[in-house]
Amino acid sequence: MRSKCNVLIYRNQLLPISETFVYNQSILLKRYSAYLLGAKLSLGQRIDLPNDRRCVVSGGGPSGRVKEAKFKLLGTVPDSVARWVRAVNPSLIHAHFGPDGAVISPLSRKLGLPLLVSFHGSDATLKDEYARRSYLNQRLFLLRRSSLRRHVTRVLVQSEYLKRIVIERQGFSEDKISLIRLGVEMNLFVPDVERTEWGNILYVGRIVPRKGLDSLIEAVARLRPRFPDVYLTVVGDGPNREEYESLARKRLSRGFEFMGAQPQDVVKRCLEKAYVFSMPSITMPSGEAETLGLVYVEAQAMKVPVVAFQSGGIPEVVLNGKTGLLAHEGDIDGLAKSLSTLLDDVKLQQQMVNAGREHVEKHFNLVIQNEKLENLYDEIVDGWHVGLEDAK
Repeated sequence: MRSKCNVLIYRNQLLPISETFVYNQSILLKRYSAYLLGAKLSLGQRIDLPNDRRCVVSGGGPSGRVKEAKFKLLGTVPDSVARWVRAVNPSLIHAHFGPDGAVISPLSRKLGLPLLVSFHGSDATLKDEYARRSYLNQRLFLLRRSSLRRHVTRVLVQSEYLKRIVIERQGFSEDKISLIRLGVEMNLFVPDVERTEWGNILYVGRIVPRKGLDSLIEAVARLRPRFPDVYLTVVGDGPNREEYESLARKRLSRGFEFMGAQPQDVVKRCLEKAYVFSMPSITMPSGEAETLGLVYVEAQAMKVPVVAFQSGGIPEVVLNGKTGLLAHEGDIDGLAKSLSTLLDDVKLQQQMVNAGREHVEKHFNLVIQNEKLENLYDEIVDGWHVGLEDAK
């Protein structure tokens, strides 16, 4: 039996509260011990990580910013970080998001370690003309992309849609790409259907145009003449929150609540009460799109049917007509009709909640998905060692 190995996880910031999927794919591994290296700590709310499992390049302040810049631009690793990495003695490096792969690639080559890079969303879908005007890591990715294509050992994606984008838009070789979907802890997402409130429509997500909250508000407004008691709950925050709250006051006047960003336990309580979950994401002119959407998985695990647009990778997560209803992208009347269908037909809603839970158990169970990830780690490490032996 293989002895337990260590994997070095790299993420620019450790670890934003929205990135539980990175935590779940790291700390919850069974056969590999994950150690997380970051350029810095998350600037906002962050996930608590064990102190003995994390290290950052920048300690903050002017000197920390200089260290971060040297690390990203020149590949200079501070002595304290180098000592920590040597002590960890990883068998491979796993970078989450393409730009992080570009930043850590020089270190992987210096250490002689295989590199796995996960693409998750806009890091792949963002068109080059927009990426050039984006943040430093994204620009570094463009500059180093050709090198990363050559040197990356394997690329990991979470949907067929994202796989196609990584090949066609980012130019990575198909034979380097593996598809393993994200998962949820089924023992944590345990539904309580007795708490479900008819007419409670739940949105959970960043409040940005791509997530389609404005379309949902308009769809709910169109439902009001027939369903005056429908209630919209919005969980999340973002730069467009004030604008969309104003829109809700104008179009709905009542029967809505903006709760702001909330921890996972609060989100779960909201899901317990929800009758329908809706986050009608759209594809932006920049290319940004929903590549999977773990929150759709969480909703179905909690026996909440999904109403959304047929956009990006959403049809791979939500089975149209079985675990939810998908309208054509941008069709607000279709979105309202889908919501109306479930509000009218409680029996259909019940069929969908049971099918949704079964769908998640089969395809998005974290235990099963993490086992697949660890098998991929095994394959990468074993193949790397064989390559080194052949090179001797």
